[in-house]
Amino acid sequence: MNDWTGSSEPKEAQEAKKVVLVIDNKVKRQFYTSIHLQRMDYDVITARTAEDAMLFLELTVPLAVITNYDLPAMNGLVLLQYIKESERTRNVPVIMYTSNRDPSLEKACREFGCAGFLRNPCTLDELYAAVQSAAAGRPRKFVRLSTRLEVVVEDIDEDRLDFISDLSEDGMFVSTTKPLPYGSTHTFTFHLPNAPGWVFRVQGQILHQHLGAGSSKRPGMGVQFRKIGDREREFLKDFIRKEMTGELAPE
Repeated sequence: MNDWTGSSEPKEAQEAKKVVLVIDNKVKRQFYTSIHLQRMDYDVITARTAEDAMLFLELTVPLAVITNYDLPAMNGLVLLQYIKESERTRNVPVIMYTSNRDPSLEKACREFGCAGFLRNPCTLDELYAAVQSAAAGRPRKFVRLSTRLEVVVEDIDEDRLDFISDLSEDGMFVSTTKPLPYGSTHTFTFHLPNAPGWVFRVQGQILHQHLGAGSSKRPGMGVQFRKIGDREREFLKDFIRKEMTGELAPE
C-alpha cells in the first residue's frame, strides 16, 4: 500500500475534507482524542453535546464525526440517526465510542449506519484505523506523523537543504525544492531524537515528486522505504508512537 501518493484535488477541497467533528462531554477524553487527530494531520472541531454538534452540522459538513455514545440529554445514537436522516450529512461517516459493554449497542449503531465502533479506552492504533477506514478514500496502513527532521541524500553530489515533513513506518515525505526523479532509488540518512548518536541509513524509492509551482501541493517528494534495518524500524516505530501520544492519557 502506498502512503505517499499526492492528491490532485483543489486546495479548498482538501482542506474541507480534513475537518473532523469530535463530540464528548468528558473534557479530558475529548482533548485526548482531538490532540491525536491533530497529530494525524486532521483539523478538529469539538462539541460537548449532541445539540451543539447539530448546530455545527447546519453550517459545515465535516470529513467525519467521532462521538461518545454516553452524552448528556441526547445520546450518540440519537445524534447518529439525525446525521443519517439529513440529506446534507447522510454520507458523513460516524464513529461511535463508549464504555458501555452491552453487545446490543454496537448492533444498534451499525444498523443506523455507524461506520466504526470503539470501546473505551481505545488505543491510538484503533482510533487511527477507524478514522482511516471510515473517512479515507485510500486508507493508510501506518500512522503518518507530521514532523521536521533534517535528511541527507547520500548519493547526490550537490548542495541541498532537505527535511522530512511526514514520517511513517514505511515511508516519508521529504520537503525540498529539488525533488529527485520518479522511480529512482536513493540512500537517505537522518537522526531521531529517541536514538542519540544513531545514524539512520535507509534506501527509499521516489513514488511521486513535484515542484509545487502553481499548485496547492508542497514542493518535495514521497519516498517509500525499500531497505531499512530491524533496529532502525524499531527506533522509528518508538519515535512515532511517542510523538503521537506524548504525555497524554485517556480518562
